[in-house]
Amino acid sequence: MVTTEKLSSHNETLWNFHYELYFGLTDIPSSHLDLRGMAFKTYSLPARLGGIFVTLGILICGSTGTQCVANTTLDHLSRSIDRFSDKAIKYLNDDFSDDAQSFGAFCARVVLENACAALVGRLDPFRMLYLAEFQAQGGFEYGRPAKSGFKWTGDVLAEEKAANGLWNIDHDISKISRALFSSHADHIYWKPAIETALDYLSGTGRSDSFPDLQRIDPETFVSTTKGKCASLYSTLSKGVHWEFFVSSVVMDEGTVKDAIRDCFINLANMGFISHFVPTAYRSHSREIVLDTYQSFRGSFQ
Repeated sequence: MVTTEKLSSHNETLWNFHYELYFGLTDIPSSHLDLRGMAFKTYSLPARLGGIFVTLGILICGSTGTQCVANTTLDHLSRSIDRFSDKAIKYLNDDFSDDAQSFGAFCARVVLENACAALVGRLDPFRMLYLAEFQAQGGFEYGRPAKSGFKWTGDVLAEEKAANGLWNIDHDISKISRALFSSHADHIYWKPAIETALDYLSGTGRSDSFPDLQRIDPETFVSTTKGKCASLYSTLSKGVHWEFFVSSVVMDEGTVKDAIRDCFINLANMGFISHFVPTAYRSHSREIVLDTYQSFRGSFQ
């Protein structure tokens, strides 16, 4: 006799198999690659609201079945992104509650930082590998800030001063920022990737379904997104550190939900574009990335 518990366990196992199958986390013969398309249609992959996965982690971190330190680190970040984005999406979609007011900004801030760290790692694996090895050492101390630790200003926002062009002969290599939103990263990674992504989107015949992507301008994307992320970081931080001394300024429903929504829209756009950077680690095929983006964006309004 098949019990409800056994059936539920079977369905969960089957779901996990198809999830790994679709995103290439399990090996299958090349003759069976069409199974991934079946998995998408059958299980509405890559999103399953109310379940385990909402796939922002996959969109940001990519995926692979190969075992190494870099993949272990990105898998860890991916799980963290999915866990906290799942909670934040529930706060966004459900009626406003005390929990949403207390924890919504915290969850979104975790996702924002983890996502930016993962993108830095995919574009510049050395930085991520150094941090992973450093934290794995026996002498790591929680109560002592590390000078080489991941920092919002430095790793995400560049500490750049006005210079005479990107390619001036007097630039010192040690002072050229490799931050996610640095001028050099913009020129080398983001602008070419956006142009390629928009060309691909136009060729799919589905571009009208993605207005947020269509509105992206390669020339202004980094400066605009940097400004939005900096503002979101400041807003969400007030929810983390709870910098409210009077009840009248505690975040209301509109503030919390707008911040979560804006955070996820910007991260989804960044995640999508990152897979069009030729050298980005763990990038997926364009078809999978577009399906993942559409599914994630469909999980909230």
